[in-house]
Amino acid sequence: MKSGVGLAVRLCAAGALVVALAGCGGDDTVRPPVVVVTPEPVRAILAQTSFPQFQSGTWVSIELFVSQRGVLDITVDWTFPNTWMYVYLGNTNCSYAQLSGRTCPFFLSSETKDPKPRVLFTNKLDPGTYYLVLNNVPRDPLTGNGSDNTEAVGIQLGLTVDPGDLRVPGGVAIGRTQVLNPH
Repeated sequence: MKSGVGLAVRLCAAGALVVALAGCGGDDTVRPPVVVVTPEPVRAILAQTSFPQFQSGTWVSIELFVSQRGVLDITVDWTFPNTWMYVYLGNTNCSYAQLSGRTCPFFLSSETKDPKPRVLFTNKLDPGTYYLVLNNVPRDPLTGNGSDNTEAVGIQLGLTVDPGDLRVPGGVAIGRTQVLNPH
């Protein structure tokens, strides 16, 4: 029995020591956990334009000025569902010969009939001048691709910017539109 009492006394002493040491070196103030809030990227629709009478077999180049670093989203819509609308983006203002010869250095391209409307996203772009190029693909009698439609086109541009890159005002502006064709 004597050894059982001694063991109990030793366990109580050890427990008291642990409780006493746990309170050492600090105050009794309860502090809330630290919460780090990461701001979400901000997206805004920054520019819209439209134009009618976009004939089959024609290229249109639209100058875009991006003033803030961010991800550009481009939505292009047109009238007829059977139109083949090719959409490109680059930082070079190409001539008709470069476009028709397929030597223009685009970094974003969508050469397909569907989907309509077309929504494209860039990688993060630095501020600068870019060129949005549309091709209303003419009908190819051998493949059946393309169309003979004269289109009305609507374009919407958005820019998603990280909060640290956010500047006011604007972000994207539309410059001159140039129609390019062989005539």
